[in-house]
Amino acid sequence: MKCKYCKKIFEDDADVVLNYFNHVDTNHYDSLTDNEKIMHDARKKMIKSKTDYEVHKKTTGDSDLIFNSKNSDI
Repeated sequence: MKCKYCKKIFEDDADVVLNYFNHVDTNHYDSLTDNEKIMHDARKKMIKSKTDYEVHKKTTGDSDLIFNSKNSDI
C-alpha cells in the first residue's frame, strides 16, 4: 500500500491499514480535507474504544462470565 500524500510504501501485513492510519495521523493530518478529518477522527475514536475494551476485557474478564459466576448456585 502506498501513501497518497507521500512516497512511503507500507508492507502488506496484518497491520497495514492501522500502520497507514497512524502514518496519516502523524504526518499528514493537516493535509486532509474537512470531510476526511471528520472520518479520520471518527475512526480514531473507534480504534481507541476497541483498544480500551480489549484492555478492560483482559483485566476484568468477559462480562458474561463475571455475571454468571456471581449469580450461579455452583
